[in-house]
Order: sequence, then structure tokens, then C-alpha cells
Amino acid sequence: MRYAVVSDIHSNYEALSAFLDYIKINPVDSIISCGDIIGYGASPHECIEKVMGVANFRSIMGNHDAVAAGKIKSEGFNQEALAAIDINIALLTPGDLDFLKKLPESISENDILFVHGSPRAKITEYLFLMDKFKENIRLFNESVCFVGHTHHPLVYQYETGSGKDTCMNIEDDSEVFTLSPVKKYIVNVGAIGQPRDNKASLCCVFYDTKSRTLSFKRIAYDVKTAQQKMRAAKLPEGLITRLAIGY
Repeated sequence: MRYAVVSDIHSNYEALSAFLDYIKINPVDSIISCGDIIGYGASPHECIEKVMGVANFRSIMGNHDAVAAGKIKSEGFNQEALAAIDINIALLTPGDLDFLKKLPESISENDILFVHGSPRAKITEYLFLMDKFKENIRLFNESVCFVGHTHHPLVYQYETGSGKDTCMNIEDDSEVFTLSPVKKYIVNVGAIGQPRDNKASLCCVFYDTKSRTLSFKRIAYDVKTAQQKMRAAKLPEGLITRLAIGY
């Protein structure tokens, strides 16, 4: 099976549309989002409507989705995130909220686990530090775990016999990884709607379960239109300007 895995769409309709346009000419069997369809951007309703219209698109719950759905509180959100989630909630329909409330916290299939934050705390934990990767790699039975949340694309690998591990930040999308059957992996797929690795283009991942090959892809989108919509919605300026620099 060939997957496209994404995360952190964050109400960025232009980025989501660019990704789906790419998928039309590079089809996959399944698209899975590791959460946060909404938050930060100006088009939460349009993004939910868009993903609901794609037959093979499934999503799990991210922390912004969970706050909007009333599943968790907004503790830990900075002032910009708080302002944005209030604006996003005001733009959602009752049907949108019902959709968010029904999102699962994880998906497990084909020896793959999909979560937003981490295997330990599926919605909220950020995986930045090596110690956290080492702890979490032992907390799932599947060979590969795809995550989002930090908006930083990377591959963490752990050799089950020796305990040797490495973490690789993904600088470009030219490399293809062949995943070893004697290693476990945590893969952060980056962000569709708000990249934070100094690149403005959206990031997504493709994974083939038969060949066990993994590749990252950056796709340009109409940043200016996304920014214009955010200004019209009176979202914080910091959230708007960061889209152009991917930070």
C-alpha cells in the first residue's frame, strides 16, 4: 500500500489544495493526516469540507482540533495560538465541530501507528529531545510511527538489538529511505499549513509498505493568498508573516 502522510494543515486552504492537486497526478492508496486540520489559518471550514470530500483521506485528532472540539483545554497555547483558535472556532459550523469531535486519537494498521504528538501522549507531547524519542520508541508495537505537532520533518531510527539510534533532520526531499526490518522508526512528517523548518513550501511524506521506502516532498503553494485571507480574518500578524519564511 502506498500512503501519503501529512500533518498540521492548520486552516491553510491554499496549502491543502496544492497538496491535493499534487496527489491527483501522483495518486496513492490512502492519505492520512496526523492531526490539526484547524488552527492558525483563516479557512477552517473550507479545509474540513475539502478533506471530507476526498474518499481516501482520513485524519486523527490534533491538539488544536481537540481544543475546538472541547476535548482538552488550551493550556500551553501562546497568545497568538489562543487568538487564532477563538477565530477558528467562530468560523466553524456545527457540522464541522461534530466532525472534529469524532476524530480518533490514533490509527494503527499495516504495522504503522499514526498519532499527532507521540505514542505516549497522542495529542499533546512534543518530540524534540532525544530522550523523549528513546522513551517513546518503546511504547508502540508497530515498526513505524508517524507524528506531527512540531512541524519539523525528521526521521528517528532505533536498532532493536543494539539500542543504537540516530535522528536525522530532513533538509531536502531528494533522499529516499529504505526502512530496515530490524529497526523501529518515528517519522515526523512536517507541516502542510505552517512549516517551521525555514522553508515556506508545504511538507508531506510518501510511504510504500511493500518496498518499505519513505520519501519527503516539498510543494510550493500560494502563500500570498493565504496571508491575505488571514489578514481579512484579523489573525495575529506574527502568524501571517511566518508563512513566507517557514518559521
